[in-house]
Amino acid sequence: MTPLGDRSLRSWLLTGASIYVAIVVVVVLALINLHSAAQQRLDEALGDRLLGTAVTASYLVDGDAVADWAFDPESSLDFLWLRSRLEQIRRENGLSEVCLCDTTGFVLISAARRLARGDLNVFWTLDPGAVASAREGFAAATRLYRGERVYQKSAHAPVRDSQGAVAAVLTVEAEADFFRSLELLRRGALLTGAGVVVFLAMLGLLLRRQQLVLARYRETALRQENLAAMGRMTAAIAHEVRNPLTIIRGAADHLRGRLREAGIEDETSAFIPDEVDRMDRILSRYLTFGRGDVGEFELLDLVRLAQRSTQMLEDELARDGVRVSFASMGPARPVSGDAPRLQQVLMNLLLNAGQAMPEGGDIEVRLDWDGDGVVLSVADRGHGLRGQSGEQLFAPFHTTREKGSGLGLAVVKGIVEEHGGAIRLRDRDDGPGAVAEVRLPVPRS
Repeated sequence: MTPLGDRSLRSWLLTGASIYVAIVVVVVLALINLHSAAQQRLDEALGDRLLGTAVTASYLVDGDAVADWAFDPESSLDFLWLRSRLEQIRRENGLSEVCLCDTTGFVLISAARRLARGDLNVFWTLDPGAVASAREGFAAATRLYRGERVYQKSAHAPVRDSQGAVAAVLTVEAEADFFRSLELLRRGALLTGAGVVVFLAMLGLLLRRQQLVLARYRETALRQENLAAMGRMTAAIAHEVRNPLTIIRGAADHLRGRLREAGIEDETSAFIPDEVDRMDRILSRYLTFGRGDVGEFELLDLVRLAQRSTQMLEDELARDGVRVSFASMGPARPVSGDAPRLQQVLMNLLLNAGQAMPEGGDIEVRLDWDGDGVVLSVADRGHGLRGQSGEQLFAPFHTTREKGSGLGLAVVKGIVEEHGGAIRLRDRDDGPGAVAEVRLPVPRS
């Protein structure tokens, strides 16, 4: 993928991630706001209801009789009637408790029989502020608090005597089951939010995968377009160039023969066939790259083919001070392939390695055999990859040399992939230089 394509993909992914994050934030904030608003309104509604019940029930209490009831309530018919009325109010309103206490907090009546007469109302300690307000003459509801299993809320109303003084406090208490339902709603909302996040993440991965597939399709289409362009170009120039090359080489051989007959050894004349052969190899690269031909596959002795290819270029590389060594590690096995094409792979890699060392140096050719196949490596002591990626170096027409065609590695990659293999370039681990590694499969015996 080109750098421009990388930037476009990163920009697309960043935009998509920002949209996902924004959606998740909006969903979470909406759920939190919904839960908070529902809880606040339910709390207010329950408080208003309890306050109304507490104030209404407080009017049933005779404040002047509270002091007498504290000593001997059972002898008073009014007390018995009041207790039955408070029990009825608790049942009819679905309350958990209706309790009458004197101003010091001692219980006179507990409609739910949760507290005995004369006990200290320990529940007042849950919200002393609302109790203090009622003792001062103002009805007040407590905050919503959670008991062992349920939410609870209370309201306290003052009971006045004939002089207007606060003689007792009437408390009504309710269990807010709907707050438990609200808690379940909140958990469901959180699970929904988590589900949204997971869905968006999966959608993002799917879109990412589709983007990568489209990028590969674009890359393949671009490569096919380049191949087609090369095919059209090479078809036009092949006949026009190769025929003159054949004539020039024949004339050069004839000239060398005539000079030898005359006893003249001219080194310059020897360069002509060599340069013609080099031009023919360059033209072959264009022709091979343009056609994308696949030759006849047969079982090959890769060791022998590598040795032969190395020997063919040994003299040419030696003129530039480049020495080539060859080693094969492990038991060799036959490889299925097209001999001329695989030879072209190795020769291209050797020439590239030699050109990477203009001052001369050593090239190491090595075959490493394993159970799955063989790795052909060509290592040089040149300048290395210089931070370039494999995709850049294998791209057609990409070259770092002034007179390079940019097709050598592209041709190599195409041939290797036609043989079911893979190629990669990397910097050496033991110093300056680069290593080209070609992995080829070995047929199972």
